[in-house]
Amino acid sequence: MTSQHTLTDYVRILARGKNASRSMTHEEALFTMRTMLAGDYEPEQLGAIFMLMRVKEESPEELAGFAAAINELWPADIAADLIWPSYAGKRRQPFWCFLSALLLTQMGYRILFHGTESHTAGRLYSAEVFAHFNVPIATTMADLNSLSASSPLLYLPCAVLNPQLQRWLSLKSILGVRSPINTVMKTIAPPGIPSVQGVFHPNYAFTHIDAARLNQTDAVVIKGEGGEFEVNPERDCIVRTLLNGIAGEIRIPKLASHIDDKPQEISIHWLEQIWSGATQNTYATAAIVHTAALALCAIEKNNDIEASLQRCSEAWNSRLPLTTELK
Repeated sequence: MTSQHTLTDYVRILARGKNASRSMTHEEALFTMRTMLAGDYEPEQLGAIFMLMRVKEESPEELAGFAAAINELWPADIAADLIWPSYAGKRRQPFWCFLSALLLTQMGYRILFHGTESHTAGRLYSAEVFAHFNVPIATTMADLNSLSASSPLLYLPCAVLNPQLQRWLSLKSILGVRSPINTVMKTIAPPGIPSVQGVFHPNYAFTHIDAARLNQTDAVVIKGEGGEFEVNPERDCIVRTLLNGIAGEIRIPKLASHIDDKPQEISIHWLEQIWSGATQNTYATAAIVHTAALALCAIEKNNDIEASLQRCSEAWNSRLPLTTELK
């Protein structure tokens, strides 16, 4: 008789029907993700877990448990001031948030991006932007040690953290929809380092904050442009925060309902033109500075958006040209 697989009972938790099934606890989700990261699963179990969670929507406990297991992969003592997940990709606007991060590095902060190489056709991903500007991209976990004051911006492909993560993200072409892994990857961060998180559906912001609370992490979450952590100046931005263990809210009013000079393409060359000052653009400047200000709130673990906006605006107006390495 075939013995029962390790994950059988954990699939059953989610799959016992409308009345008997339930969400996993934090500990059950932690065990499930640890087991799957170790490669100890059958493909049928992976598909069942991901799709059953997708149908009911992830609970904060499940999200936190999955994230806690993945967070065990981080090495100790990463010299970063901020973790910036980037998984949605862009299909309407350029990656203005890249310039926000670059601005913060010129203000003296060290930022670690992590994200996907690609998983949906027709989108531009941050990995392509980093490669274009010759920003260091980690190829091994040891490369995280290079993050420093002299090299303050680094991109970590999630496949370097664990190859299965990228493979799971790519399952959309098989499953037809995104899975919970797309959500959980936005929430992972090494212990003690705050993160910024962009969501596409605003209600998910509450789930992200509740999951952060369970994992005792600091986070700033917005409904970002295209699902990335980037302020859309044509929309009121309601920001959910968990900083120093205290939940809060920041509101950034829209600049206007329609901004005439809003770019209509995702070309990377827009980033070069705006940073250099060769092109002036109201939409771009507002998106860059407001996104940087929210990230600064995360770094400094406070909700003083006005002070952060002032500092980021001053830094933007006095920004330095891109170095040879970043062209």
